[in-house]
Amino acid sequence: MANFDASAPVIIGVGESSRKTVAGEWPAPRDFAAAAIKAALDDTGQPQAVAVAIDTIAAIRTFEDSGVSLGTGSPDNTPEAFGAAGGVTAKRLIYADVGGQSPQAMLNELAGDIMHGACEMAVLVGAEATGTAKRARKAGVTLDWRLASDTPFDNRLSSFPILSRSEIRHGIISMPLAYSLIENARRMALQLGGDAYALQMTALWSAFSIKADTRNHAQFPGFRSPEALQGDDNGNYPLTDIYRRWHVAQDAVDLGGAVILTSAGKARELGVPQDKWVWLAGAAEAAEPPLSERALIHQSAALDFAIPAALDQAGIAATDLGPVDIYSCFPCAVFAAVDSMQDAGRALGDYTLTGGLSFFGGPGNGYGMYNIAAMVDALRRDGSKPALVTANGGVMSKQAVGIYTATQPRIAWSGDAAKGYSATPRVLDDAPQGKARVRSFVRPASKDGFGPATLLLETEGGARAIAMMDGLVDADLSNAVVHVTPGEKRHIATFIG
Repeated sequence: MANFDASAPVIIGVGESSRKTVAGEWPAPRDFAAAAIKAALDDTGQPQAVAVAIDTIAAIRTFEDSGVSLGTGSPDNTPEAFGAAGGVTAKRLIYADVGGQSPQAMLNELAGDIMHGACEMAVLVGAEATGTAKRARKAGVTLDWRLASDTPFDNRLSSFPILSRSEIRHGIISMPLAYSLIENARRMALQLGGDAYALQMTALWSAFSIKADTRNHAQFPGFRSPEALQGDDNGNYPLTDIYRRWHVAQDAVDLGGAVILTSAGKARELGVPQDKWVWLAGAAEAAEPPLSERALIHQSAALDFAIPAALDQAGIAATDLGPVDIYSCFPCAVFAAVDSMQDAGRALGDYTLTGGLSFFGGPGNGYGMYNIAAMVDALRRDGSKPALVTANGGVMSKQAVGIYTATQPRIAWSGDAAKGYSATPRVLDDAPQGKARVRSFVRPASKDGFGPATLLLETEGGARAIAMMDGLVDADLSNAVVHVTPGEKRHIATFIG
């Protein structure tokens, strides 16, 4: 290879695991991590040499350690425990921050460390056994996945706000509720009724469901028609006024994923076949304030920055891309990327390589492990065009993007993810009074029907506000005018017209 860039970061091995490859009645996350690491080592073609060279283990934070406990406990040092289970050790241990952006963001960081000489060989690993934990709870079985350790590690847990206190006080207590606000805002911006917008969502998700059948470890494979996705069968009950169960990420999964990366020079030194290498050509990251404080509700300004910035680092346009996988916890997360990419020729099903978080499965913070693995598989089969993957955390709060190639990039990657985006939050009116217009809304669903609506509002003075509407209102609240009365705990809106 002319002008060989020995310092450039390359992925040399990927591995996945699930109940298809992990035995036992009640496997722990570290069992899935072990199988994935071993598969990734084997994938390099030089497993022993690569295992010895690993000096960094970075683990994706588990659900259990992200404030969503199922009572199983977890190891004191998850990166150490996951690595040891897979037969590798390292002096440098990192436990990634909360959020679905973390796999791609950690890969961006590790790739930069490799390029700058701070790391020689790293394994990035994620694993969840949420499906097992939920099955055990239903069966009355107590699981104990704790493991003692006093080894120090780099714990990246941050206090980044996913939901604001005002949002929580006004009933936004789950991701389906929060994302419904984005979804309804997008529907309103497109001037679509509920039925017409549902057709957009189900057409997208139906196309995604086809791809799940192409991945060996997909947790919920099988084609689903648009009609089935909007119907009541197969447990497809309403979650909100816009979402049903199969419109959202499914977290009852048992999955492990691992990615091994090093420099091109080290890969050559160890004899890793060059047709296994996948190069990082561009990367970008961005973050947003809580949803109710964003200037734009119906799209992602962070993604509008991150996708073009990563493409710009690689020196390519969106229309130059081949394989693409957009983080797909909810339809609006994909639509936001579609809008950013502006590639009218790309079919809906070509925005995923896995089937997405509804059909491949949504393993807590770890989905990015599997879209990266699928991307590597795709580039190894056909590396004629570059690939793009996105990773999303929170309420479209944190974005990480990677551009990859099957051969050395034409433009050498800089070694640092682009991070130039900075949002200006809108201040919420803490005591809204009088008339306001609905800019988005959501009603939670239960077996008894729909509950009180949460409203994102614009007051007559142009301020942003949030309120709840007590009682049941069957009317479409899009752009409705309401009267708001401030309250100590929550503000109350009444319907005017």
